[in-house]
Amino acid sequence: MLKQRQQQFLDNRLFRAFMAAAETENFTSAAKRTFMTQSGISQHIARLEEQVGLPLFKRVAKHVTLTNTGKRLKKYIEEHSTQTETFLGELREEYNGATGLVSYAMPPSCLLSPHFPLLLEKRKQYPLIRLDVSLAPSHDVIRMVLEDQVDFGFVTKKTNHPNLAFNLFCREEYILTAASPRAINGINENNIFEQPSIAYPGVDVYFNNWLRYHFPKCRNLDFLSLPISGNVNSIDGAIKMVQGGLGISVFPRHCIDYQLDHGELFEFQNEKPPLFNDIYIVSLQDFTYPRVVRLVMAWFYNMHCPS
Repeated sequence: MLKQRQQQFLDNRLFRAFMAAAETENFTSAAKRTFMTQSGISQHIARLEEQVGLPLFKRVAKHVTLTNTGKRLKKYIEEHSTQTETFLGELREEYNGATGLVSYAMPPSCLLSPHFPLLLEKRKQYPLIRLDVSLAPSHDVIRMVLEDQVDFGFVTKKTNHPNLAFNLFCREEYILTAASPRAINGINENNIFEQPSIAYPGVDVYFNNWLRYHFPKCRNLDFLSLPISGNVNSIDGAIKMVQGGLGISVFPRHCIDYQLDHGELFEFQNEKPPLFNDIYIVSLQDFTYPRVVRLVMAWFYNMHCPS
């Protein structure tokens, strides 16, 4: 009958004496192997039997053999030891492999997302990892991955290419904005292409997605049909131009949350639900990346939270 146990755990400090006795089938031999006294071996096993609640050995003359419970415990200890070695080995391998350069490319808007500060915070734990980040529109990101200029990248749309793999990372909302309610509220599908607009790298993708969603009748037109009143090579500069009243533009919402909250920018609104677009991590198909690259990619995937 199973004895009432005082505790619901096994003291693994007792495992060494038990395994030595199980393998030698003799307490004296077990004592020599472990550099313990024979009484010490007996005490350790007695305490372990008390914790288990059942006998672990059958005493036969000068030898001992395992009971069924003892055999099960021996198997448990062996599996536990293997799992521990595997776990520690993986940790050592990950730490030792967490050194070197990781390069990736992304649209400039990603620099203003919550994910970039999270990456920098994670990187503090691995001081030997160096990051090389390039800001580029999605079509350039794809080219850079294919030409092995970067390890991986972030893009706003997938393409059908046999050498590329696309994995969903997150979703971002696109909104049309202006410096005042008056400038934004009167926009419709008939006058959208009369509005002075601000151009910056990647805005064509944002605007074209926004246009086809809100004004589907304008499907044959795109950002190039707009009159451009300002052009700048950074999204920060484009935001300031729109704030200054130079024209309208489309931005990912996360880039202009502050300006919207403080009445510095105003968004186009209609009865349709918000427009979300999928963001993908693009990498080479069937390619084994170095461990340090896989580690950084895993950080991003762990942040991944599609809306």
